[in-house]
Amino acid sequence: MTWNTSHRLVEGNLFVYSKKEYEKRRIHVTNENIVSPLAAILAVTASFLLVMFVGGASAILLGYGPASILSELLVILVPLGYLWSKHVDIRNYVGIEIKRGTIVKGVAFGGVLLLFDLVVATTLTAIFGPSQAVVESNKIVTDLSSSYLGLLYITIGLALAGICEEFTFRAFLLNTINRRYSFLSALTISSLAFGLFHFDPQIVYVISTFLAGLVLGYIYHRYNSYVTCALAHSTLNLIVLTILVLASK
Repeated sequence: MTWNTSHRLVEGNLFVYSKKEYEKRRIHVTNENIVSPLAAILAVTASFLLVMFVGGASAILLGYGPASILSELLVILVPLGYLWSKHVDIRNYVGIEIKRGTIVKGVAFGGVLLLFDLVVATTLTAIFGPSQAVVESNKIVTDLSSSYLGLLYITIGLALAGICEEFTFRAFLLNTINRRYSFLSALTISSLAFGLFHFDPQIVYVISTFLAGLVLGYIYHRYNSYVTCALAHSTLNLIVLTILVLASK
């Protein structure tokens, strides 16, 4: 006989779940129990150290183009490895579901983020002055983009930034903390980590990425979709790249 349903008695009421729904609920409860918020924070800290040391060394040895790609892959390495080691159903845990609606929303939110970032950047520049770190980063990007190979490197790196950083800071860190604590706590901690990850001695870039993290965190929480957040972040990056390349001509 094939088992197709599961019966569960809750507060005197009998609920009947399909086998598929029962498995989803069982996995959800199991994931909540085995993924620790503290471990998630430590994993993100390890990612930061990896990017700082290994990514920095690769920039010296390989150049900024290849290093930009390697650094983004390092961002996702520890969180992904941690979830894999815990036998977590990653697709279900982080919300990986590709539909036309998620793609459209992701691209649209990328445009919204661009406008948001312009307002934030203009305000922060008026208060603190231009960020030297941002100026130098933009110069590296425009210099690399002057060759086809350099443009390819930087395009892949910026696209990967959305994919890897959204996995680490929203789908992994925010999501894990929010399963144990309030959304506000999870949003604040994950956005602060995101801001510090983009460290700038003048604090301008830290504040702007912290605020962007708040927006991306809300989008993730609202739609429970890693794909939407990753597309929004990547779209923003690629639009900015296009503007920088066109402005340098």
